[in-house]
Amino acid sequence: MLSARTAGIVSDAVRVGEVRLASANLGSVGSADAVRSLALDARSRLGDSDPAVVAVGAVVGSRPVVVVATSAGARDKGIRAGALVRTAAQVLGGGGGGKDDLAQGGGQNPEALDEALRAVAEQIKA
Repeated sequence: MLSARTAGIVSDAVRVGEVRLASANLGSVGSADAVRSLALDARSRLGDSDPAVVAVGAVVGSRPVVVVATSAGARDKGIRAGALVRTAAQVLGGGGGGKDDLAQGGGQNPEALDEALRAVAEQIKA
């Protein structure tokens, strides 16, 4: 079950500038809803004391999916989930969008998932 991986993803969070980034390629999963639930759980575990971003990717069927969730602290710094997910989805050869706090995207190229997650980290640094 994916939820069992949340604690590890949160504990592996790295500092990117002023932001804590929890990022993971989950591999093949059953549904995009499961990926979204994990991202929301990880964001809540990171808390709002620090600016935080969760970026998780997975392959659902044969298609890559990326979900980005941002804490209030990250949004206060101008970091928007919708913008980050669009960056990741471009790498995947697709598109995406959503709100400032939660966004989802996808594409055609599951092999580019790690690169897409790195692109999110690069955009946070910029």
